[in-house]
Amino acid sequence: MIRQIIPDNLKVNIHILKNSFIDFFNGHSFSYAKKRVHNELPINAFSITQDLKSNEFKKQNIIIAKSYIEPITILPGEIFSFWKAVGKPAKERGFVESRSLINGKTIESLGGGLCQLSGLIYLTSLHCGLEILERYNHSVDIYDETTRYMPLGGDATVAYGYKDLKVRNNLKHPIRFKINVEKSTVTVTVLHSNKIDINQVDFIIKKQNSEFKVVNTMINNNKLVTSTYKNCHA
Repeated sequence: MIRQIIPDNLKVNIHILKNSFIDFFNGHSFSYAKKRVHNELPINAFSITQDLKSNEFKKQNIIIAKSYIEPITILPGEIFSFWKAVGKPAKERGFVESRSLINGKTIESLGGGLCQLSGLIYLTSLHCGLEILERYNHSVDIYDETTRYMPLGGDATVAYGYKDLKVRNNLKHPIRFKINVEKSTVTVTVLHSNKIDINQVDFIIKKQNSEFKVVNTMINNNKLVTSTYKNCHA
């Protein structure tokens, strides 16, 4: 009952404060990457491209997020946080409403569509061997094999103040994410100044029935994480 009468903005601020305490106790508070110039980047790059399958509103949100993410260089040991980079998806910052999957339902929300971008950053990070500190899968699988643009298990949902994507640069040199948005595709590239070994990443459905699917994320044939999805009709 109390939760129902608390304004949404206050709920978000409470969660942000809670997350700040968690960052402090985990020793992350002063480890977040920031905007800086490194002229030696890029020398090498690893990219993943996906069909955008978007409307113009989703594309606008991704382009705005791109403008905040690309200037950030992540030094060795530093952490990339999707929301610390992008900031609040507010109307006054140019973000618009587009489709989002929230609590198992598709609704229109400010910053809708950014989950495809966070998912691509997650996927490229897995391939490049970066350390995943925080990631959430969607609760419901709303796609089938004809409409799916992200491999099941390769998603990383983000919700401002609640769910973030956090990646630590555990390499020995700086990296940066570059984002290219075309008419019908979006590409995320990890720029790095030294050669790195690219991981084999597989998503294996270990169990499924009429109600849910369970997917193992495998890195070089070793299980990293398990994601569980309800089926859309369940």
